[in-house]
Amino acid sequence: MKIVQLNTGLFPDAQTVIAALRRMEAAHSVESIDLMCQEVESEAWDKAVAAILTSDLSITI
Repeated sequence: MKIVQLNTGLFPDAQTVIAALRRMEAAHSVESIDLMCQEVESEAWDKAVAAILTSDLSITI
């Protein structure tokens, strides 16, 4: 399964989710994309959208 983790800084218990995803990396493909920067370039948004569209599961933290 392909899982995309979008780091937005909006989820208060993000560390728990990140720890769970790290454990899942052995059996699944986990891609982490950092969107917390104030000045996220449009290229980064394009990458995030492409990753979401090709993933089986998207998680925003």
